[in-house]
Amino acid sequence: MNRNLWLVLTTALIFGLSTGIYEFVLPLLLRAQGFSFEKVGVIFALAGLAMVLARIYMGGLADRWGRKALYGWALLVCGLASGLAAQWPALLGQVLLKMLRETAALTRETLHPIIIYEEQRASFLNYIGKFRGVEYLLQAGGTLLAGVIIRQLSTPEDGYHCALLVAGSLLTAAAIMWALRFHEEWERRPRQVIDLRTLFNFDLQPNLRLLLISGVIFTFGMQLSHSFYLPLFFHDRFGTPPWQVAIIMVAHRLTVALPLLLVGNLTLKHLRAWYVGSMIIEGLTMVGSAIIPVYSWSVGIFLLHDLIGSGIWAPIQAMLLQRYSRDATRGIEVGKVLAWSSIGSILGPIAAGVLATASPVYPFLASGIFMGLSALPLCALDTNAPAPQYADQPADAVG
Repeated sequence: MNRNLWLVLTTALIFGLSTGIYEFVLPLLLRAQGFSFEKVGVIFALAGLAMVLARIYMGGLADRWGRKALYGWALLVCGLASGLAAQWPALLGQVLLKMLRETAALTRETLHPIIIYEEQRASFLNYIGKFRGVEYLLQAGGTLLAGVIIRQLSTPEDGYHCALLVAGSLLTAAAIMWALRFHEEWERRPRQVIDLRTLFNFDLQPNLRLLLISGVIFTFGMQLSHSFYLPLFFHDRFGTPPWQVAIIMVAHRLTVALPLLLVGNLTLKHLRAWYVGSMIIEGLTMVGSAIIPVYSWSVGIFLLHDLIGSGIWAPIQAMLLQRYSRDATRGIEVGKVLAWSSIGSILGPIAAGVLATASPVYPFLASGIFMGLSALPLCALDTNAPAPQYADQPADAVG
């Protein structure tokens, strides 16, 4: 690997460690501060709205300004928002911080595979799988670290505050390292004008449109279970203490990391079948974990959903996104697909709050149903279609 890829990997490890802390601790902190399920859902829903509005534009800015500045900005804002979340108990403050953090995190998620693809096209599936895999391993480590911090301090609330400060400090250090070490060839970045027609049209290769439609359905389903409610499900349904929930979340990260680390070494033929099949299986396992009343069995079935689900289809999706995007407008096209796919993240947390108030089972049950349904549009994918032949030409709407 060249120096840039080593730096991408290093920052991914730090981001994973910080995210493992943040995503586990924040819902517990909000509940400890007295926020109802509905209010927590609103916080996450407004963050989803910010992601949709900003993600397309950030991808366009990356085409215009280059990758380095936007990626570094994303790391820094994530760090500051994560650390300040522990210090700001007011509802409005938490809404603003969550919106900032998720906008920056999704900007980083958009640019991460783009940078890898541009540095190493020939082995992209291998690199994206391994990089994502080790990132999830570090997320497991971050969740484990948060569990240790919570258990060691005098009260859970003290542990939540300390853990979030650690998460913020790690990302701030990563942003500084990125700014100092990443090397970018500025001349190869086309300078483009980004107008509203470019941001909101659907001038995309047909496969990208199918990924977008599937993404809307899947994201809504995922957010029903994987937004704020993920660490609360076992706590509320089975009375699991926070430190044991941390162990489940660690295992959750490990189960997605393992297939990601291996997928690049496999010769996957019939990509559409792998993609569709793994998404259906992911939905079925979520349904199973919801309806099984025995704690150990529910946990076991839950842990299968990434091992034989997103751990397989996520790198395939990433590869198809890069393959069918045009070189000159890759940032805005990838950002557009991922942004519109994120529409489900607006309504998902609100629905999760309503469903969780009725029963702790309902968010996971509905989540699995929608995850499975998201595979239907993918049946029309043409994974043998050629990449765009006009890759070196900017889109008509970009001048």
